[in-house]
Amino acid sequence: MYIYVDLCERFACEMCGTCCRNSWQVTLDETSYRRNAALFSSTGRKAEFDQAFIRLNEAAGYGEYAYIAKQAGGGCWFLDECNCCRLHKEAGHSQLDAICQIYPRYPMSTSRGIELTLSFSCPAVLKLADREAPLVIKRGDQPPIAFPENNYAVEIYPQQQPAWEPLHYYFELETHFIDILQCRNLQLTERLELLTNTVKAINELPQNETLARELTALYNRNYDWLEKLAADRLPLAAGMGEFLLENFFVSFIFRKPFYLYGLEKTLLLLERMWQQMSNTKDIAAAIMQFEFQYSHNRQAWWR
Repeated sequence: MYIYVDLCERFACEMCGTCCRNSWQVTLDETSYRRNAALFSSTGRKAEFDQAFIRLNEAAGYGEYAYIAKQAGGGCWFLDECNCCRLHKEAGHSQLDAICQIYPRYPMSTSRGIELTLSFSCPAVLKLADREAPLVIKRGDQPPIAFPENNYAVEIYPQQQPAWEPLHYYFELETHFIDILQCRNLQLTERLELLTNTVKAINELPQNETLARELTALYNRNYDWLEKLAADRLPLAAGMGEFLLENFFVSFIFRKPFYLYGLEKTLLLLERMWQQMSNTKDIAAAIMQFEFQYSHNRQAWWR
C-alpha cells in the first residue's frame, strides 16, 4: 500500500539547479563511495575522484562515509552549465548517491505501508503547492512517482508503543491534526491555536486503559465544535500565501514529526515556524529557508 500527498502525482524536475546550489552537504555511504571509485578508476580519472569525493574524518551517523565537494561558486562538483548532473548523464540515475536519487521525495516506511511526500525546499514543489485546493492524502497499490525502494527517511511503527501512550494511536492523531489544519472556517493562526490546545489536552489524558476512549472523545468534541463553527461562519478569505502555508504545514505533519520528536517538541517547532513565516511577505522564500535550515539538518531543530 502506498499513501501519499497528491502533489507526488504531478511532480517533475524543472532542472532549476537550486537543490545542487545550497549550503547543505550531500553525503554518501561507503557503498556509493566505492561504486564511484570504480567508475572513475575505470575511466582514468582517479585524480578527479579524489577531488570530488571527500572522506569524512569520522563516522557522522546515518551511514555517512564521504561527501561531494562543491565548485568555487557553491554548486555541486557535478553540476554543469545547463543545470544538469554530469554524473547522471555519464552513468545513469542509479550511479547517484541515495540523497540525489530520492530528493525531493520523502519516503517513509510505516505499518500502514510506504508513505510519501515531497520536500518544500524544491521550487517545483512550491509551485505545485501554491494552490487553493487543499492537499489530499491518497492511497494506491502503485507508487505515484519513482523512487529507490528500501531507502526511507524514517520508519514509523506506532504499535510498538505501549497502549497507554498517545503515540500508540499516532495515525489517528495525525489524521485529526491534518483535519484541524485544513479547516478553513478558521484563520490559520486559529487552527494552530486549536492544534496546540489539542496536543496539550492529549498530554493531560490519563495514560491507562481508558486512553483510546478518551482520545476518541477528544476528537469528537473538536469535530462537533468545528461542525457548529462551519454552520455559523463562512469560509474565511485567505491572506497572501496562506494556501501555500497551509499546504506546507499539512505536508510537514504528514512527515511524522509528532511521532519522531514527541508532541511537546513538535509544538515548539511549529511555533518557531509560524513566527518565522507569518511576518514575511515572501512565504515561499521563508518556507525554503526553513526547509534548508532544519529539514536537511535535523540536529539544527533543537538548537
